[in-house]
Amino acid sequence: MPSNISKEMKMKFPPIILIKSNKKPEDAKAPKSRGCVMSLVAQTITKRITTCFGREHIACGGVSVGFGWGDGFKDGNAMDFQASFLSCGIESTPDKEKYLEKLSHMPKPTQEMFKHGERIYSDFETAKENIKSRPVYDSEDYVIFKGLENLKEDEIPDSVIFTVNPIELTALIQINTSFRLKDAYLLTPQASGCQAIGCFTFRESESDNPKPVLSPIDFAARSKMKHFIPNDYLIISMPWKLFLKLEEISKKSVLQTGMFKKFI
Repeated sequence: MPSNISKEMKMKFPPIILIKSNKKPEDAKAPKSRGCVMSLVAQTITKRITTCFGREHIACGGVSVGFGWGDGFKDGNAMDFQASFLSCGIESTPDKEKYLEKLSHMPKPTQEMFKHGERIYSDFETAKENIKSRPVYDSEDYVIFKGLENLKEDEIPDSVIFTVNPIELTALIQINTSFRLKDAYLLTPQASGCQAIGCFTFRESESDNPKPVLSPIDFAARSKMKHFIPNDYLIISMPWKLFLKLEEISKKSVLQTGMFKKFI
C-alpha cells in the first residue's frame, strides 16, 4: 500500500514494515553469519529488498529481546556481562576476573571494545536495571522486513518504520502531536536499534495511546547502517494502528500548508 505521508513529503526512503512470522519467505535475504542485523535492515530501507531473521541468527542478547525471542540470557552471569559491557566495561564490572576471562576468548579488536564498554549507561547498576525493564516477548520464530509497498492484503505489520531527515522528522512529530492534549508523545528509549524498532514498538501496540519510537541512538547500530543511510537520518517506528491514524490525519495536516511546501 502507498503511504500518504511518504508521498506528500517526497521521502527519499519510503517506510518499511516489520512482520513477525513462523514462516520464512523463500525470496528473503538472510544473514550469512551472526552479526548485527541493522546492516540488512538498512538494505531493506534503501534497496527495498526483503530481509528475514530467525532465532538461528541470534548474535547477542540485544537482538534476541529486540525481535521477540526471549530475554537472551542463559543466566544471571550473562546479564551481568551485558550490563558491564553496556556501561564502562572493566571499570564497571562487579567481577573483573570473570569479565576478563570471557574477553580472552574474543578477537583482539572485540576485546578492546569490551574492555572500555559501550558506555550507553553511566554505571553497572543503571545498565542492569534498564536491561531488566526491557519489554520481553517470546513468540514467532522469524521477523521479516520489507517495503510497505509489498504489504499483502492478509498481513498486519508489527512495526512500521520511517527513515527521516530533520525536516521529515519535524513534520512527523507535528502530525503525531496534532491530535493529542499533552506533550511528550515521542519515545527515545536507551535501546539498541533492533530493540527500538522491535520490542519497544511491540509494547506500544498494547497501549490505548501508542507513541512513536525514535532511533537509533546507539552508535553500534549506526556504524552498521552508515554505508547505506546518511548520518543525518533517524528512524521513527510505530505500531500499525498508530500508522493508520497518522496516515488519515496527514491528509489534512501541516503537509498541505504553503509553509511546509517551502521545505520540499
